[in-house]
Amino acid sequence: MSSPLLEERNQAVLLAVVDKYIETAEPVGSRTISKVHPEHLSSATLRNVMADLEEIGFLKQPHKSAGRVPTDKGYRFYVDHLLRPQSFLMKAEVLSESHDHEYSADKQNLQGLLEQACENLSKDSQQTGLVLLPSFSSTCFKHIEFTKVAPQAALAVFFSEQGLLQNKVLPIEADMTQEQLTSISNYLNSEFSGKPIKSILRDLLKRLKQEKEHYNVLARKAHTLSAALFAEKNDSNELIIEGALNFLDQPEFSEDISHIKALLGTLEEKTKLINLLDLCLHHDGMTILIGEENLQEEMENCSLIAQNYQLGNENVGTLAVFGSKRMDYKRIISVVNHTAKIVSKLISENQGV
Repeated sequence: MSSPLLEERNQAVLLAVVDKYIETAEPVGSRTISKVHPEHLSSATLRNVMADLEEIGFLKQPHKSAGRVPTDKGYRFYVDHLLRPQSFLMKAEVLSESHDHEYSADKQNLQGLLEQACENLSKDSQQTGLVLLPSFSSTCFKHIEFTKVAPQAALAVFFSEQGLLQNKVLPIEADMTQEQLTSISNYLNSEFSGKPIKSILRDLLKRLKQEKEHYNVLARKAHTLSAALFAEKNDSNELIIEGALNFLDQPEFSEDISHIKALLGTLEEKTKLINLLDLCLHHDGMTILIGEENLQEEMENCSLIAQNYQLGNENVGTLAVFGSKRMDYKRIISVVNHTAKIVSKLISENQGV
């Protein structure tokens, strides 16, 4: 969403109001802005400018005698300004380097790396960190084990080359034995280890069409079972969340218990956030959603700053900071961007890409 143009003076006042509100969580008055505005405009002039900004929807006044706070439209202008070339965001990018983290050697598998990245995002932002793991179909196959857990069900434990572990329960024929399942595991491990899931699925479907003439009964069962395992319709993303309780530290949430309960419920249930981050995954660059742009009623007082991480040049997952609309955008945009670069670099190096 692009921001409308503002006169230079109005723009400077709006940016100053947003900065001060982020800092204090209190409505901002003209006298406060007069102390920080570079042109040292009078309080009367500033009141007129702020009234104009309110009239066109960038600011609002919570109470008649109070100062003003940014609207979603005001925050959007502020964030779009940060993302412009030559903005002060470039200085924030340099500052983020001093908050670098060592990623410990025992967490260099993908799951551990992403868990640590999520923890760092939450710690650096004092908001909630989110990391969407790569989808099943985007990973490379390394090893699988099938275990019969019911007369007509088997547990598949799948290990990816990137270090992810996933479990799926699949239906099987009633007469299938554990010995047959072990043989199927051995067959898949020898045939497909190191190959991308998407290409394995194509290969399996091709083999299934040819199997009547060329494959025995066990091979047919192997292909049918593994096709169900690798099918994209079974694909799902998993979400790591750190720092959910940080919302309780924000004054704008402390007085609205029903709202914070709904928000914490969303974090616990995860589905809405997964869908939101999945949308971000299909867009290049950084995605920033402010207030009502999040599309969910319980997220209307929140913002999401998301950036994809990559394996080589391919987007494989998304990491984000989710928190109050009053978050420190200057710093958090930089932290998210920097963390995505670190994660992309580490997983690409680990895979020799």
